[in-house]
Order: sequence, then C-alpha cells, then structure tokens
Amino acid sequence: MALFWRIWLAVTFVNLLVLTIFVGLATLQFGNINSDLVGERLAVLAERTAGPFKAAAKIGLPLSTVRNAEALLERARQTDGAILAIHVFDKNGRIVQSTDKQPPAKIPARAVAARTAAGGASWHIESDETFLSSIDIVARDKTAVGGVLIVYPKNSSVTQIRAMGAELALATILILFASAVLSLFLLRLSIGKQIRLYDSIDSAVANFEQEAWRSAAGRPSLKGEDDVEELGHLLEAAEMSYQSAGRDMDQDQKDSL
Repeated sequence: MALFWRIWLAVTFVNLLVLTIFVGLATLQFGNINSDLVGERLAVLAERTAGPFKAAAKIGLPLSTVRNAEALLERARQTDGAILAIHVFDKNGRIVQSTDKQPPAKIPARAVAARTAAGGASWHIESDETFLSSIDIVARDKTAVGGVLIVYPKNSSVTQIRAMGAELALATILILFASAVLSLFLLRLSIGKQIRLYDSIDSAVANFEQEAWRSAAGRPSLKGEDDVEELGHLLEAAEMSYQSAGRDMDQDQKDSL
C-alpha cells in the first residue's frame, strides 16, 4: 500500500499546484479588469465634468474664469463619495480649479507623463494608493488648454481583489478536498489490482530476506550442506512467488487490453 499512497500524494500535489496557479492568475486577471473598469468609469465622469470648461475654452475664456466652477466640480464629485478630488488644470499642469480645499500647485509628475503619452486622448493610471484619470480640454483651434483630473482611492479596489482572492482560495480548498477523495477511489478502482501484485512481490522478497537472515543468524556459517539446501529452498520459494506475481501482472495487462 505504500506505493498506492505515494501515487495518491503525487496526484493530490499536482492538483494543488494547478489550482494554486489558477487562483493566482485569476486574481491577477480580476485585478487588471477591475482597474480598467474603474479607469473607464472615471474617464466617463471626467468627460462629463469637462463639458462646461470645453464650452468656455472654445470661446476663448481661461479655465480659471468659468462661472460656478466650484459648484460644477463638487456636483461631479458627489456622484461617487469615494472620489478624493477633482482638479482642473491649465496647459502647463497648474491646478486652477479644484474640489480640494488645499489643492497642490500642479498635477503629479506621473500624470504629466501619462498625459504626454496619451497624445490628447483620455487616460488613466494607478499608483500604490490612488487611481488617476483625466481628459484634455481642447479649444476651438484643437489645441489643449488644460484638462480635468480625477483622483480616486485604490483601497476599495484592493479590498475587492482580496475578497475575490479569498473566495477563490476557499473554492480551491473545497475542490482540492473533493478531488483528493475522488482520486482515492478512482486509484483504488483503476490500479488496485496492480498495487496488490506489487505488494505480493514485496512481501515475497521481504519474507525471503527475513528467513535468510534468521537462518544466517542461527548458525556461524553457511558452509554445511543442510544450510545450503535450506537457503536453496528459500530461493526457490521466493522465485516461484515472484514468477507467480509476474504472471498475474502479465495476465492483468492482457485483460486490460
């Protein structure tokens, strides 16, 4: 039975390895999808928020002079209570309007780099603590005069990813337990006879070794004819047992074919 348990442990370990890889990849994929969804939702909100500022830019007004700018930004922020801040910045990255009572002087450097890489399209990036999403405000001559930047916390997204990982881990434990029990019965049905044949061979060899050692331990040497004859009988019995087990294995293989 030792061989049977080794095979069962190997099967269970392979199942565990496959399920662990699956959980890791699925959690990473969920994190990427969740980040994209958050970024796209913020991009839509930034597009809506930028509407009045785009209208002002097209008639040549500076973004800092838009009437009711604070009310417009605050109404947009209230669509999601988790939003940390909404900034309106000029073409140089200086923040001219914000829902933050004490906004920074300029948008972060990583936001400037992302804006440059986007080439006028909407964009979103994430850092260790926040999501940043933005869209440019374009004047009548198609030049960018600034943009709207939304700062969103990442902790809620991290919580969702961890919750998904925990659910997958729990499902993995249940599946692993079920597969271990199922493989136990399947292995008994599929290779039970072969395992018994191997056990009979091991038993024959062990019995031979045991009898040989007992015989040797009871006499100082094996030079006598009786000792040699006894050892020959032991070898003959072990060989007959081994050949019988081999024939059973061959017959079993033929039957399976």
